[in-house]
Amino acid sequence: MTLMIRFQFLGFPIVIHWIFWLTAALLGGANGASSPEAIRNLVAFVIVAAASVLIHELGHALTMRHYGDRQVGIMLHGFGGFARGSRWLSRQEDMFVSAAGPFAQLAAAVVMWWVLDAWNPEPGVLRNALVSFRDISIFWALLNLLPIIPLDGGHISRALFGPDRLKPALTLSMICSAGMALFAVNHFGIISVAFFGMFAWNNYKEMRGEPQTPWMESR
Repeated sequence: MTLMIRFQFLGFPIVIHWIFWLTAALLGGANGASSPEAIRNLVAFVIVAAASVLIHELGHALTMRHYGDRQVGIMLHGFGGFARGSRWLSRQEDMFVSAAGPFAQLAAAVVMWWVLDAWNPEPGVLRNALVSFRDISIFWALLNLLPIIPLDGGHISRALFGPDRLKPALTLSMICSAGMALFAVNHFGIISVAFFGMFAWNNYKEMRGEPQTPWMESR
């Protein structure tokens, strides 16, 4: 499909969907970027957002490879992404794979914090980009640890409840999704409200045995 960037990194095929760039630009303030400096900051934000989310997905992918999966692909889509493997994971493996993404991202944020503290670059586009990378990495990692399916915390919650107790995991996910949607109304804007609303709706459909939204099926 056109408007997709495809490349290989560390042996993993990686696809960046055009919707990722659009969503990252909107979250980075594309609507108000009217000056050359604002546009430069916006471009830097989108690039570091892609780098941060890619580190997150590489955490999943490398852990899948550790468990013997040699056919793992990564896609960045929306303001997130997924790493899709080819082998079944045990409950314990699923928990470790799910946790690896956020913790890889948090580790990257800690490294960036040290870099900023040691270097202390002058105010400008570069400093803004590095600070954005740190903040995106922390925010996205912590957000993904919420017990919301299909986020990583939702996968961990599902594994903890077990395959025979899917309803409690989905119920917890719907409650958290609805709560975050209400919180996002006053703090994050309509895009975040829509994301959490879709998560809750998708959980409801899964509970009823109905087909899920395709891009929300995997971590």
